[in-house]
Amino acid sequence: MKKFLISTALLATSTFAATISVDPASTAQKVVGFGAGAAYYQSWITAMSSSMQKDFYDTAFTGLNLSLLRIGNWKQEDTTSIAADAAIVKAGKQRLGNHLKIEMSSWSAPGRLKPSGNVNGSVNGQKIKSQNTLKSSSNDPYGKYVYSEFAHWWKTSLQSYEQMGIAPDYISLQNEPDMEADYEETLFEPTETGEIAGYKQALQAVRDSISTLTNPPKILGPEPLGIGYNNFEKYAKALDNNNLDGYAYHLYHAGDGNDNSGTNYLNPENFRKAMTNIAKNYGSDAKPIIMTEFCTMESAVREQDMLGLAHIMQVGFTSGKLNAYIAWELFWGEQNGQLIGVCPGNGWSSCTEEKLYINPEYHAMRHYSKFVNPGWRVVSTTSDGYDLYAVAFRSADCDSISVIAINKGAAQSLNLSVNGYNPVSAVQSVESGAKSKAITAGATIDAPAKSITTIVFTTSNTAALQCEDSPIEDPYIDPSKQIGDSLVIVDYANETSAGSWKSDETLGKVTFETTELDGVSKYVKVPLAACAQDECGYQHALFTIPDAVAVKDPLTECKELVFTMRSINTEDASVNIGGAGGSTWSSYQYGNTAPAGSWAEVSVPLDNEKDSTGAPFGSTQLSFNSDNEGIYIAKIIAIGCGGSSAIKSFRTNIAAINKNAEAAIFDLNGNLVWKGLQSEALNDNGTLKPRLRQGAYILKTKANAQRVIKK
Repeated sequence: MKKFLISTALLATSTFAATISVDPASTAQKVVGFGAGAAYYQSWITAMSSSMQKDFYDTAFTGLNLSLLRIGNWKQEDTTSIAADAAIVKAGKQRLGNHLKIEMSSWSAPGRLKPSGNVNGSVNGQKIKSQNTLKSSSNDPYGKYVYSEFAHWWKTSLQSYEQMGIAPDYISLQNEPDMEADYEETLFEPTETGEIAGYKQALQAVRDSISTLTNPPKILGPEPLGIGYNNFEKYAKALDNNNLDGYAYHLYHAGDGNDNSGTNYLNPENFRKAMTNIAKNYGSDAKPIIMTEFCTMESAVREQDMLGLAHIMQVGFTSGKLNAYIAWELFWGEQNGQLIGVCPGNGWSSCTEEKLYINPEYHAMRHYSKFVNPGWRVVSTTSDGYDLYAVAFRSADCDSISVIAINKGAAQSLNLSVNGYNPVSAVQSVESGAKSKAITAGATIDAPAKSITTIVFTTSNTAALQCEDSPIEDPYIDPSKQIGDSLVIVDYANETSAGSWKSDETLGKVTFETTELDGVSKYVKVPLAACAQDECGYQHALFTIPDAVAVKDPLTECKELVFTMRSINTEDASVNIGGAGGSTWSSYQYGNTAPAGSWAEVSVPLDNEKDSTGAPFGSTQLSFNSDNEGIYIAKIIAIGCGGSSAIKSFRTNIAAINKNAEAAIFDLNGNLVWKGLQSEALNDNGTLKPRLRQGAYILKTKANAQRVIKK
C-alpha cells in the first residue's frame, strides 16, 4: 500500500512538530464541488461600472475556480426581473464553462399559492404558521394542499430561467422548510398535517411535473435550517428517497445546545457528531450530500472566521462525508460580505466609492476550490499535531493530490516526504496576515500559527492505484440562445470591409479595423455624435441587412439581436438601437451599454419591429445613435429564429433514431398530448404527423428528447 507522508522533524524546542499521513490508495466520497450563493444584492453587481464588474467576475469566478453557484428561484410572476441573475451566471459560465454548476433553491412559493397572499413570513408584523404554507385544496391529486399548482410554478419558472440563459443543474424545492422567517418563506412539515403542507407530497408533485422537461435538473433536499436534534432525519425519513437525487442541509444549529452560528464557526467540532450521524445513513456518489448554506450571522467581518470556515469544511469532508460545500454569501452589499463585499458607489447605502472587499473567508474557500476539482476523491488522512486539522483530495486520474492543513495552534514546521509524489506548489494564508500567498513547495514548509496551507503534489507513477478518467465537461452553450435557431447577420472575423454601412453626413465614415483588441482582430469602428441630442440632434449610423440574410427576414422572424460591441473611448457608451428603411424609424431599445475596455454581448429585443396588430414595420436597416464618441462592433447575430433551418436540424437528429420506438409528445407546458410509435409521429421532413395545433412540442423516446414543430 502506497502511503504519502507529510512529517515534521523537531527542528527547535520552540517549534511544534506534527505528522500528517495521507494514503492515496484509500479513497472515500467523490467531490461534486465548492461554491457560494448569489441570492441577494444581484443588482449591486450589475450597477457597477463595466471595468469593476469585470474585476468582480474575475475575482469571484476565476479567482476561486468555483464549481457551484447557488441562486434563488425569484420568478414569482411573469413581471419579476431576473436580468441581474442572468448576467452573473453568464459571466461565471464565460469564465469557467460547465465546470460551474448552478444550484437553485426557492425561498417562497408565489403569494397567490399561500393563505397569506404574501411571499414573506411576516405580514403586518404578524407571523402565523398556517398562513405561510400552501393553500388548502379539496381536489389536488397529491393531498390536501395546492401541490400541483406549486409544482407547475416550479416547472414554468425553470422554463423562464432557461430562456434567460440559466439552466440549473440542481434544485431544492424549498429553502429551510422548517424556518419561520420575516422574509420570503413557505413552511412544510415532513409530511402534511391538518395545518401545514407536506414536503413529501410537494416533492412528489415537483418530481412528476419537471420530469416532462427535456433536461430536468436533479433535486436536492430537504435543506432544513440545521442538523441538530435529528432535524434533517425527520424530513429525510418521511420522504420517498427515489424522488431525491441528493441530500442538502444547512448548519445554523448543531444540536447539544450548540445553536449559535457565530460560536459554532469558531468551534467547528460542534458539527462532527451530527454530521457523522447523517453520513452513516445517507449519501453516496450517486446521491451526494451537499451543504448548501451557512454563515456566522455576525454583523461584522472577523479575521478568525477564515480558519473557522476551513475547519468546518474539514469536518464536513472527513466525518460528514460531504460531496460539496456551498457558503452562504459569495457577495453581499457593503463591506460585510462573507466572501466578497460589494460597493457600487453612487451613494448606494453607505457606499461612497466603487469598491470590492475581499474578506478572510474568501481565502478559506479558495484553499479548497482553487486546488480541488469536481470528480476528485477524498483520501484517508491522519494527523498528530496539536490543533492541526487536515484533509486531502486525489484527482480522478491519480496524478495530483492536494492537502489542506489548518493550523489553529502555534507554529509548526512540516518536513514533506511523499513516496512517489513531488510537491509542486503551495499556498498559505495567515490570520491577520498575508492571504493566498504562494510559498516554496520544498522539503520543508513552516506552518505559522493560525494558518491554512494547501500543498499540491503530482506524480506520473499511478499504476498501483485504482484510477478513474477525469470528467469530460461539455463546452458551455448559453441556453437562452437555444430557443429556436440563431442566424449570423454579420461576423467581421469573416469580412474584409465595412460594407453595408453608411452614416449621416455629420458623422465620420464607418471603417474596418484590424488592430487586435482583447483577442478580437477584426471589427468595425462606428463614429457617433459625441454630443447630446438636444445640442446636435439625432445623428445615425446605418447598417443595411445583407441581401443573403434579408431573405430570411430576421427582424420579424427572430426574437432578439445580439451585438458584440464596446465603446471606442474610456467611458461606457449608451447606445440607442432601432430599425430603419422601408418605414419611419422604429425604436428597438434605448440605452444599450457598450462598455469601455472590454467586449460585451448586448441583447436587443425585436418586439417593436411589429405594431400592435402584428404587422411588420418593414425595416431593412439597423440604426445606431449615441452622445458617445462611437462604438466598435465585431458581430451581429439574431436568435430565436424559425424557418427551414429548424426543420433541417430536426431531420438530422431523426435519422439516427429507431422509428419503431415508443414515443410521446408533450406540449411546452409538459402536458401529454399524444402517444404511439415514432414512425407514426414524424413526417420525413421532421415535422409532426398527429392532428395537433400549430406550434412547438417536445418528442420523447427512451433514447432522447427533442423539440419538434407542427405546421
